Amino acid sequence: MVKGLPTILCRKDGSWKNKLEDLLEKNPKEHVTLLAIGDLKSRRLQYLNRRNDLHIIKLETSYMKQRRKR
Repeated sequence: MVKGLPTILCRKDGSWKNKLEDLLEKNPKEHVTLLAIGDLKSRRLQYLNRRNDLHIIKLETSYMKQRRKR
């Protein structure tokens, strides 16, 4: 995450899409940071890859192993 850039937390309800559209409508050249975890990551990428007007500059992923105490 970069200081000064708009950051949107992607949630299951899909409200992040409206926020992203509003930001891009105001300034189409804006850089935006999207945060998504778990199953949301792949669904967000599918949406973004379908858009011709968006460019993914950097994509970071990390695998978090679910640990259960026995």
